[in-house]
Amino acid sequence: MAAVTDLKHVPATAEPPPASTGLRSTDAAAGRFWVTVGALWLALMVYAWSAWVISGDFKANTRGRAAAPEWYKVMVHSVEVFAVLVTLYILWRFVIRDKLKTGRLSFDALFFLGCWALLIQEPWINWSSYQFMYSTVAINFGSWTSHIPLWSSPNSQLVPLPFIWVGTAYLWLVAIPAWAGSKFMTWLRARQPGIGFFRLLGTTFLAFVVFDLLLESAITRTQLFSYASTVPSLTLFAGTRYQFPLYETVSWCGTYLGLACIHHFRDDRGRTLVERGVDKLRVRGRAKTFCRFLAIMGACQLVMLVTYNIPYVYWGLHAGPMPKSLVDSTWRNGGVCGPSTAYACPTPKDPIARISSPTNRVALH
Repeated sequence: MAAVTDLKHVPATAEPPPASTGLRSTDAAAGRFWVTVGALWLALMVYAWSAWVISGDFKANTRGRAAAPEWYKVMVHSVEVFAVLVTLYILWRFVIRDKLKTGRLSFDALFFLGCWALLIQEPWINWSSYQFMYSTVAINFGSWTSHIPLWSSPNSQLVPLPFIWVGTAYLWLVAIPAWAGSKFMTWLRARQPGIGFFRLLGTTFLAFVVFDLLLESAITRTQLFSYASTVPSLTLFAGTRYQFPLYETVSWCGTYLGLACIHHFRDDRGRTLVERGVDKLRVRGRAKTFCRFLAIMGACQLVMLVTYNIPYVYWGLHAGPMPKSLVDSTWRNGGVCGPSTAYACPTPKDPIARISSPTNRVALH
């Protein structure tokens, strides 16, 4: 097996040369596995997003929008403009430019597009209960989560997922930090050639922790999004609309680190671990590039699922009450829960509602 390198001398746009006879026969099976994983995720995206549009749930949630402060409206729409501009730059820099130069998609292009596809999992933090909220001020069309097989929490089609800035954030708030984390590991290895594997990962993880704490402190303070229900004993500013669960940083930085590792650890042919078996498959040209994309994207999806969304299913089962300021603000909770709906917002006193529950309110005796 080819040795892992930091790719200092490997062109980002170069397609790996034909596989050598040194590749083990099991690589072909591994290649088929990762391509299949990516294909299944792609099928889920096509199904969920198509069902979302066809069902009629694809419509704006503007509940309470007029009650939002003017400064907040200006901030949200400014972020939307920023998101469009930075997305256009990222697509040009990492996807389009090299495609025009070489006629094929570079590794970075496949990686950035694979990270963008993580958008399908963005609202999954609310799988077991309403733990994360945006606002109805942003341009939105609700959410597709009610069309995810085995989805649990009710009214999720109303979650006002910001179509513009969250729809693009997996490029500039996920792919860019993961790419930077990969570059950071290259820098560390250059400065400390003998650095151990676990020290390399640990140092990079801590760098992500600092970045995430600074980023999310600003976001939660400005209410761009909010952690609606959290485990109080593991939360900073618990009970306020600024509350921030510390396990968020652990999980999200785990996602960052996993994605950075996918980008960083490549062999001397420029291939990630999940791509290497693709050389053994009987595909060429664009079909081979598509298979590489599926393998990379599938690995990215599993990273986020395991490090972030599965843990949040557990946290949702043990979360404390949603702050009253969020319960009472329709422009914040979007009418997913609250006094004017059939569902009480998360609180340990009420049962956790399922998508089939007519209500989770119980009479006290």
